[in-house]
Amino acid sequence: MVGERILKAGIVGLGLAGRAHLAGYIFNPNVELVAVSDADSRRAWQYVNEYNLDVQILSFEDLLKSDVDIIDLCTPTYLHGAMTRQAAGAGKHIHCEKPFCSSVSDGIKACQAVRNAGVKLLVGETYVFLTSHVKARELIDSGEIGRPLQIRQRFGNWILRKGLKLEPSSKDPEWRVDPVKSCGGQYSWIFDHAVHLFSAAEYFMQDVPIHEVYAVTATTKCMPDKHPLDYQVYGIPDIDIPIITWKYEDTDLQGLWARAEKLNGKYDHMTGFSSLILGERGSIEVLGEGGSNLLWDGKQQHILLHREGKETIGLRIDEGSDAVWESDINYYPQGHMNHVNHLIECILNDSEPRYGGEAGMHAVTCTLAAIRSAQEGRPVKIGEITPDYTAY
Repeated sequence: MVGERILKAGIVGLGLAGRAHLAGYIFNPNVELVAVSDADSRRAWQYVNEYNLDVQILSFEDLLKSDVDIIDLCTPTYLHGAMTRQAAGAGKHIHCEKPFCSSVSDGIKACQAVRNAGVKLLVGETYVFLTSHVKARELIDSGEIGRPLQIRQRFGNWILRKGLKLEPSSKDPEWRVDPVKSCGGQYSWIFDHAVHLFSAAEYFMQDVPIHEVYAVTATTKCMPDKHPLDYQVYGIPDIDIPIITWKYEDTDLQGLWARAEKLNGKYDHMTGFSSLILGERGSIEVLGEGGSNLLWDGKQQHILLHREGKETIGLRIDEGSDAVWESDINYYPQGHMNHVNHLIECILNDSEPRYGGEAGMHAVTCTLAAIRSAQEGRPVKIGEITPDYTAY
């Protein structure tokens, strides 16, 4: 049970995700952060000094040989599969940032290594651990809107907190725009983000799998010349994907994601990520990462519950403001803390994480289907994505 022993953890990769995960290890009484690792030794020292950490700075190879129980991988996407296999081979439990793998084959090998080692693996898909999303799922499971049948996701403008300056590593686009290192080919941004939208799309539909994906492309230049944005780290793509639609294995269900922000020259008064889930007898609106402007009776809300024949209920989940976005949905760091805490609980209770390698691999498969759809201009079934298919 939780509380029986103190786990030891090490974080690999000290960029934005590595900073968000840190809070989970600092504030959980059942774990101690004992080591950090980064390919850039200067960044490692900066990280240790900034947070006044009493930890070792180790290479990844030395971390594998150490006595840590958990290795937390916040490294570039192309390294996730191989590092997961290495960590599992060393007998470590693993927390791996999303996207989990570069291909289905890469994911299968990593999952097999985890099974062979008998360790726990959690993929850090924050959109299914974010408190507002978890509460919305609870409302759906309790039958408040009847059977959920459709989801509409919005991707609006993202607004950095006033005065916030991201560390140079978060703005360094080198690996994020590289066709191979990003794992997304010419759609590096979509590969990094679409795992979020597909994970949320299935989560809100009570885990019914997506069956087919269609990506709508646009060839207009994305960023207005006079509005450079200091969080843009993916470059300016020649081909935008402003809309993605999908069908589920249950043919009664369908979904839509639409993007309207400064980077593709469109305006939406809703900011960040938000979702509308429509059911037989009602609907739920819920804010996600960076979300704001969900108003009811002139007040900001985090969740709106609409039910046929009943008054609308507005709900707030106050966890403090976000550390990165102008949003009082706490994604950085609270959402990340939620999945760190979940992994620790699973290790101590010997239970399976609710978002593991297979789930992470499935989200990547859906994302590859979206990219292939954009490349070929047609709907793509999930089953068409063979193990060795890549976006590059």
